[in-house]
Amino acid sequence: MDMKSRRSFALFFVLLWLAASSPLLAHHSSASFDIEHQTSLKGTVSSFEWTNPHVFIYLDVKNDDGSVEAWRVEGNSPNMLSRSGWKKALLNAGDVIAVSGSPAKNKTKVLRLVSITMANGQKYDGQGFK
Repeated sequence: MDMKSRRSFALFFVLLWLAASSPLLAHHSSASFDIEHQTSLKGTVSSFEWTNPHVFIYLDVKNDDGSVEAWRVEGNSPNMLSRSGWKKALLNAGDVIAVSGSPAKNKTKVLRLVSITMANGQKYDGQGFK
C-alpha cells in the first residue's frame, strides 16, 4: 500500500469514528432541557435507578387538584454522583423528596437534575460536584 492510500485509509477511519461518536456527544448535551428556567418539584419516589450512563429518579408529584403526575428526573452517572455523597441506597420507593432542575423543552414530565433535598433537609448536589 502506497503512502497516499494509507493516508486515505486513515482519513476514512477518522471520519467514520467522528460520524459514529457525534450521537454520543449529542446524548450528553443539555440542549433538550430549558436550563434558563429551573423549577422545583416535591413528590414521592416511586423508583430509583442507579444505572449508567444516567441515574433516574421516578417521582410521583401531587397537583393542587389532588391528581398525581409521574415525573422522570435524570441525573448524572453514578460515578459522578458518588463524588458528592450519593449512594445506591440513598433513595427508596416511598421517600418524599424535593428536586430542582431544568424541565424538558418539549413539555414532557422530564427534569434534568440539579439537586435534591431529603425530608430531613439534607441536600445533595445532582451534578456530582461537592
